[in-house]
Amino acid sequence: MHRVLRVRRISRAAPALVLSLVLGAAAAGCVSVDGKTARVAPLDQREAARVLADFDARNNEVYAKRDAALNAEIETGSVGAIDQASLRVMAFGDPEHKRQIPAFTHDKPTFWIPRTVGWPKWFAVHNTPSYANARPMLLVFGKDGPDAPWRATWGPTLRAGAAFPEPHRDKDGYVEQLPLDAPGLAALPRDTAAALTGYLTDGRSSAELFAPGPHTSEARKLREEPVQNGYVRQFVDTPAAQYAPLAIRTADGGALVLFAVTHSMKLTVQPPNTLGEVEPAQQAFLAAKPKRSVTEHKLAAYAALVPLAGAGKVQVVATMSGVVGAEGE
Repeated sequence: MHRVLRVRRISRAAPALVLSLVLGAAAAGCVSVDGKTARVAPLDQREAARVLADFDARNNEVYAKRDAALNAEIETGSVGAIDQASLRVMAFGDPEHKRQIPAFTHDKPTFWIPRTVGWPKWFAVHNTPSYANARPMLLVFGKDGPDAPWRATWGPTLRAGAAFPEPHRDKDGYVEQLPLDAPGLAALPRDTAAALTGYLTDGRSSAELFAPGPHTSEARKLREEPVQNGYVRQFVDTPAAQYAPLAIRTADGGALVLFAVTHSMKLTVQPPNTLGEVEPAQQAFLAAKPKRSVTEHKLAAYAALVPLAGAGKVQVVATMSGVVGAEGE
């Protein structure tokens, strides 16, 4: 945190004394900017690097020990929900921890730090994980209050051929968070999730808004072919409104919007076929083996480029997803 001491002007003859008082109080940690009412950065790049290094160390410990409780201390939001479910699936499929998960770090970090008023505070890290064939990702950390810990909240990874935009930066290098009702964009940031789920549901709503791709036109095509290989597939796509979107202004005036969606798919077997084996990611959430149908609930966190109005289509460039629940009949 930046620390300052507000001092009344006492005379033109004592600037050195005033500066000494300010720096001395800041170094002693006696006072701090009120992040609830002042537009301030929550930390500097050096502090952000420490948060990232601490997260990497504890995250590797989580997966070495399959420690869901520790995971809850370092993650929340969409990334926390997805990883909590992932740990449950691991515990189901590998109860003796025979499968070792290699440790990794988030390398080549570029920090996106905003000046914001109020809580929660956040910052993002554009990085490439150190494991083989990793693609760049955006890891976002949030802090709910002055005494709360930093926890990861978003973690979408770029799809092949896509790139994250350059964020808009002010003269001091800080990025800008946009309000969720920011005008002048192709879509309001708060409406992006609903626009995508509407399009996936009927193929008409917001059809002209989205650029083609694996999470838009290709996902819609799957929903247009409900009967395949003796199975009926039914989809329900809904905004995951419990995870508030985050909008970041880009250098070209548009926005990078992070939002979450729940994709539910019910797979029903058609006689005389049988359901067969259920995937471990689904079995982990089922009380018994289903005979007729299985419904999978997948949480997906997306990052989409939302251009200025009239400047192009919305492009979904990154995602993080995982199965977070299932039911069977």
